[in-house]
Amino acid sequence: MNRGLLNLLSHVAKFFQCSWQEQLLLLYTLALLGIVRLIILFVPFRYIAPYLGQHMVESPYGDPGDYVFVRRVGWAIEIMSRHTPWESKCLVQAITGKILLRHRRLDNTLYLGAARDQNSALEAHAWLRSGRYAVTGGCGDMFTIVAKFADTLSMMGEKR
Repeated sequence: MNRGLLNLLSHVAKFFQCSWQEQLLLLYTLALLGIVRLIILFVPFRYIAPYLGQHMVESPYGDPGDYVFVRRVGWAIEIMSRHTPWESKCLVQAITGKILLRHRRLDNTLYLGAARDQNSALEAHAWLRSGRYAVTGGCGDMFTIVAKFADTLSMMGEKR
């Protein structure tokens, strides 16, 4: 057997070792990564931005609510984004995470940042935070925040 086939069989075996809830989350995440990638490719960002949450607002840094689900979303996005045949970089990952957390009505903030690399080239990054937890993209410390989009429970019609 060749190495690629063994690698594929290894990933399939790992998938079937997961619980059915994790399998469902992984498949849902894979589908969302593809849909979000298509939207980013074909829809100008100015039309996407209004759906990302309240502009230039941050969600609370406290307890994200369902911390286990928040961590599971980060895990699923990290795993599935490595195995997509399309590019699933930081913006695709952050928007996918936002959709998953919004579905559970969990506070979150999507950040867009920019920085200069060693060659003075502009570098962009997107990351998602829920509570104190960086769901995707790390904490983005080296980036200057140029935009942020928050979903908060109070914004979504619930009381704290």
